[in-house]
Amino acid sequence: MKFTERKEWLYDPEVFSLSDTTTALSIHAEYVRRHSPTRPMPTFMEVDRRSAQIDALWHVPLNDRTVFSRVFEMPVIIRQERPDWRLTRVGIVPQQKYKVWMANLVLQEFDWFPMRGDMMFHGGYRHQIVNVVLEPEAFWQQTNVWLGLQCETVIPADGDTRPITNMASPVPRETIQTFPLPEV
Repeated sequence: MKFTERKEWLYDPEVFSLSDTTTALSIHAEYVRRHSPTRPMPTFMEVDRRSAQIDALWHVPLNDRTVFSRVFEMPVIIRQERPDWRLTRVGIVPQQKYKVWMANLVLQEFDWFPMRGDMMFHGGYRHQIVNVVLEPEAFWQQTNVWLGLQCETVIPADGDTRPITNMASPVPRETIQTFPLPEV
């Protein structure tokens, strides 16, 4: 989704032009750029919601293969939370949660607004964004200008899988099956 498509998250452009607001936004964006993991930088994958059938509740594609409209690297601050241990049919399974902090100016630079269902690749795992939150501390003083937002992500459970070591090589389900042609 484009950054300007979320009208409820926009603010008055006159407030944005004030010098203290622009200074606060630029300082916060520089802070996020400095403290972001750089080797490798997190890769974000925007799910293409026009070409795929999307579930209305979870905002995930219903097709066999997820189609991405854009893939890009963006500086963010990643904070790992404690795992949430759940008892399932296969036993006690941890659900690892992450909080990803994104700066307002960086999002404007990439012209992207995260949505539930978008993905991030970091640390060998694909993370799925489950929630986009504006923390109360994110607003600049008494204005409606937010400095950054926080995305809550989880590593989706894909069964008994291992971390993807190389995104360039397809998993067996996505490989092209070739069969020998019958001889005539």
